[in-house]
Formats: sequence, C-alpha cells, structure tokens
Amino acid sequence: MERLPGWPPSDAEVLPISVVLRDFARNLPKRRTEATPQHLWQFIERGLRSQNLAFAAAPLHETLESGRAIVLLDGLDEIPTKEQRVFVRDAVTAFARRYPKSSVVVTCRTLSYQDPAWQLELFTAYELAPLDAAKIDQFIAAWYAELGRLGVVREDTAGALARQLRTAVRRPDLWRLAPNPLLLTVMALVHAHKGQLPDARALLYEETVDILLWRWEQIKAAGEEGLPPLRQLLLDAGRADVDLKKVLWELAFEVHGQSDAGNSDALADIGELRLEKALASLHPDNSRDWAQEVVQAMKLRAGLLLERAPEVYTFPHRTFQEYLAGAHLGAQPTFPVDACRLVGEGAFWREVILLAVGRLVYLGGDTARPLALAAELCPAQADGSDLAWQRTWLAGDVLLEIGLNRVRDSALGRELLERVQARLASLLSAGALEARERVAAGNSLARLGDPRFRSDAWYLPDEPLLGFVQVPAGPFLMGSDQRKDRWTMERETPQHSLDLAGFYMARYPVTVAQFRAFVERSGHRPADPDSLQGVANHPVVLVTWYDALAYCDWLTKTLRTWEGTPEPLATLLRRQGWRITLPSEAQWEKAARSREGRIFPWGDEPDPRRVNYRATGIGATSTVGAFPGGRSPYDLEDMAGNVWEWTLSLWGKDWQKPDFGYPYEAGDGREKLEAGDSHSRVLRGGAFLNDVDNVRCAA
Repeated sequence: MERLPGWPPSDAEVLPISVVLRDFARNLPKRRTEATPQHLWQFIERGLRSQNLAFAAAPLHETLESGRAIVLLDGLDEIPTKEQRVFVRDAVTAFARRYPKSSVVVTCRTLSYQDPAWQLELFTAYELAPLDAAKIDQFIAAWYAELGRLGVVREDTAGALARQLRTAVRRPDLWRLAPNPLLLTVMALVHAHKGQLPDARALLYEETVDILLWRWEQIKAAGEEGLPPLRQLLLDAGRADVDLKKVLWELAFEVHGQSDAGNSDALADIGELRLEKALASLHPDNSRDWAQEVVQAMKLRAGLLLERAPEVYTFPHRTFQEYLAGAHLGAQPTFPVDACRLVGEGAFWREVILLAVGRLVYLGGDTARPLALAAELCPAQADGSDLAWQRTWLAGDVLLEIGLNRVRDSALGRELLERVQARLASLLSAGALEARERVAAGNSLARLGDPRFRSDAWYLPDEPLLGFVQVPAGPFLMGSDQRKDRWTMERETPQHSLDLAGFYMARYPVTVAQFRAFVERSGHRPADPDSLQGVANHPVVLVTWYDALAYCDWLTKTLRTWEGTPEPLATLLRRQGWRITLPSEAQWEKAARSREGRIFPWGDEPDPRRVNYRATGIGATSTVGAFPGGRSPYDLEDMAGNVWEWTLSLWGKDWQKPDFGYPYEAGDGREKLEAGDSHSRVLRGGAFLNDVDNVRCAA
C-alpha cells in the first residue's frame, strides 16, 4: 500500500480513529460535570455499537493504550455554543493526556484558533500551506474517484469529469481561489452539481456565495432536525435570503472603499458593531440580540463570513468582497454614472465594476445599463488624460463582459464597439498609460478585434502597403563601437559602414492571427502546434526558421495573385519579381538603427518604458506596437524586445562561436539558404525575458 509522502515507516501500521467534533458535542449528555477522557471514548464506543461493531471496542482500546493509533478530531471551530466549546476542548485535552503513546490530531480554522479560548494545552500548532498545482490536481482526482465509488457519478465518467475540473480551475480568475481548500471544495461542489463550471464569472460566484451562505450550512448540519439556524433566524424576523444578501452587499461595498489599493489580494475588515447594526436593520424591532445570533450562526455554520480576530470579520477571499460589492453597485439606479466615477478613485474598483456588469447581464438579463456604462466610459469626445485612457480600457472590458454577440444585438452596441476598438488602438499608438496597463489594454483589444489589421487580408495591417515600410538604399553603421556601447560583445566588432540596396520591412512582427491564417489556408503543419494558441495580436512564437520561411513563401504567392494587393507592392511582386522573405542580418540591423548606428532603436540609453524586456516587468509577450516609444527611425515596431526575430543569415555549426564574423560580407556564404540543419541561424532583437545587452540593435 502506498503511504503519504514523508510518512515514517515506523508508523506504517497505525490505526486511524476519526471523530467529527460537532457530532461529539451534539451527543453530550444534558447534565455534564468535569470533562474526562471517558466522554470521548464513550462516543467512539457508541459509534462502533451503532454499526454492529461492538466487538471491535476492546482491540481498538488496546491500540490506543499501546500507541498504535492516530486519533483524528475534526472541526474544533464548528462547536455551536461557548459552553460546548469549553467542554470539548477540555475533553480533548484530557483524552490526549490519558493516551500519551498515541497521536492526536485536531483540526481548526486558523483564524478561530488565534483566540486563546480555543487553544489546546500540550498540542503543537501547525498551519496548512496553500495547495500547490500538484495537490489541487490530486484533490480533484480523489474527489471524483470518491463520487464514482459512491455512485453519485458513473465510475466510467469520473476520470473525464476530473480532467474537466482540472482545466476549469486553471482559468486565471479561478486559479487565484484554487489553493484555498474551502474554495476548491466549493468549486468542486458546483462542478459536480452542474457538470461544469459556468463560463461567466458572475454565475460561478453567485453559485459559490449560495453554497457558502446556505448549502454549506446544510452540508455541515447534515442529520440535524429542523431548519438550519441561520434560515430559522431569518424566518423569525420575517425575512428571506435576499434580504441578508443585500446587507452583505452593502457592507462589502462600504469596506471595499477602505481597501489597500496597493495589494490586490488584501481584504478589508468589518467590525462586529458595524455588522450587528447592519443586520439589526432587518429585524422588525431593530434587535441587536437577534443580530448577534445571526452573526454567531454565520460565523460558526456558514463559510461566507470569517472572524479574522475577536470582533473583526472578513470575507474568505478578496474575490467575494469584490463580487458582493459589485452586486451592491449594480443594484443602484444610477449605476452607469456611479461606476464611471469610481474609476477615478482607484484601480481597485475595476474588478468590482466588471463583476457588477456580469451580474446584471447573466443574472438579470440586463444589457442596457452595462452598455450605458460603456458609453459613459468612452464618450464620442474624450481628452488625452490618463483617467480618460483608463476609462477607455475599462469600456473595452465592459463590452467583453457583456459578450460581443450581445453587444452587436443593438445599434448602440455596434457603434460603441467600433468606437472602443478605435480608441484602444489610439491608446497603443500614443503610448498611453504605464506599460503593464497598456499591454493589458492591448490584450483586451485582441479579444474585441484589433482594427489595425484587416480580417479580409489575412490580418495584415490596414495600411496602404499592408504594413510594409520602405527602408531606403544607402550606408549605415553595423556592429558595436565599444567606446560608445558599454554592453559590446567581442563578436559584434569592429563597427563598420555597410552599403545596402533598398528594401521593404514589415512594420510589426508576424502576429499569431497572421500565422494562424497562413496555416488554415495553406495546410502547413507547424513544428509546434502551440504556435497557434497565443493572443491574436501578439507576435507568433514557437516557430522554426523553416516555418517562418514557409509563411513568407505563402504570402509571396498569395499577394502576387490577389486582386486587392495595393500598388506599388503589386508591381514589385508581380513585375519585378520581388519576394517576401526573412531579412538578412544586415537588413535587420539597418532597419532597427538607421544610418547613425544607434545602440537601441530610439537612441543610446536603455529605457524600460520603450521596450518589453526583463526590466519592464511584463514577463510575457505583448501586443505588437504596444511600445511606440521604441520605434525604429523607419517607424518599425518591436525591433527591440518582445520576441526574438529570425533572419536569413547563418551563425555556424558551433553555437558558442560564430563561423561568420565582421566586417559583414554578404557573399561569404552566410546568406546561403541551402545550408541545412547543421547550421544555426542568427536571431535578432531580444525578447521579453532578456536583459538590456540582448535588446541592442547590434546584439
């Protein structure tokens, strides 16, 4: 039998004895004296008798005496009353003293155990670490294996359901929640109940809130008679579920405004007096006693409100604070104006606004107010302030939250979509906002549809020459001058003048959308299929040199025969026999630095605002053209950083030492296409993960 990792061989034969402490507390006699070890042992014994296992009591007791048992006591924080908690705590301590040779493990929520009244003598406290990816997958596999064994799902489908859930929880918005065992359990409950996790975040969070608030209480109270206490309290006050939710919505909205704007995961605190006052408003007599009972029921029986410290409450995760605050915001009659105003108060309102939109659309079927918000955020006339650009970016995400098909259902939606697309493209070309925000706005534009590229022309740029830019004939300085360039590498020297004929260069690196159009229309099979999976307006990655040449050859043939190919591109390709191919190393370097031999496309000093490299901190590829401050002198984008770019030129057979040095001689064999796989090729420009030395024009 496999053991848990790290389980000591000496404990291989220990016998686990499991006790749910809530059940133990519920079965305590009405009249109790001092807590003794006998109380817990008698409860274990009664459990054996109820299952016709009375004969096992004596040998089980022997294992306890001899130290061959591990007693697992679950849920110290789930004891309903203070009197019961004290008794159970003392009974557990007495039991551990009575059987010192056996191990006793007690579980309790971390926040509850900070209260000295909960803490156990003799016990060492350990805090469970968040689940990592392997443990999350292990939990999901075990979850569905057990549901299959119990017949809740068919055993032959359990594996497929587990795979679906593993994929679903890796959505970026859910992956933040998955390391929390409670929230992972809740997502597993939703998935098992629905067969899938809802695509819309609002639907999933609403399901999760209901589980944490109501169904979690029912699950924990299984076997108890009557209504769960929280529902009974609401019924006594003549209230329904939605009334309690509205109070929590308003509290979440109120405390979210006091959030730590610099910490995207920080939660705000709710004081017990504020909580009681808000709840008391639900009672016909404004009863604080009733409100205290509600607080106790929520604290002990539900999972939506946690006691972080004595008389201080919070939600189980920032996501729920944001969602509940969004529910309150979306319920306001002035929602579009209110939400637009909140953008100016800080970026921490962004998720709240988007969740409010999702809730209106998916739970209320309301697209009118979300569209009105998009119009407020992106009016026909806007200034060039950072706040105006922030609102434009949010307007794009609002449309995405609504769903593009719903947006296109109305004339207003179609007009707004075109307006927001154009404004986001302007945001990129203006270099507005901080680099991370600009890159995120570019990703939103990719999902909306990037108007800079023509869908009817294989996603080439919507420009007179389909994005090709002329680089004129003439000399330029190639290589590095170590007197000027402090990052010079020996293989880049000596710097020398080189005369080149004129040529055209694509303004942007080839995008995922362009490469995907080529594969779909040509039948080409890329070496790595994942090259087709990136963001549409990002540069394509994972392409081989041969993939890149195949794309160039296909585009040459396509534009030679297409009636829409603009002049003078059509003349060059059809009559003069030009072809589209990769640039030579020399052509690339001239296009990047121009005549004067700049160290970087923009000048001689590094600047993380102008280029996507390690110091910029993006950590991934970015939308092409998102760093306009780094344009080359010929208005070419992303020549430095973002992704490495293939050239035609050969490096040589040994990657540690190039076969072809400087001065550059085009006729020395370095531009020979037929060299085969024995030779490596030259890459230029550096990438998002590289340091400054690799994003220089000469590197």
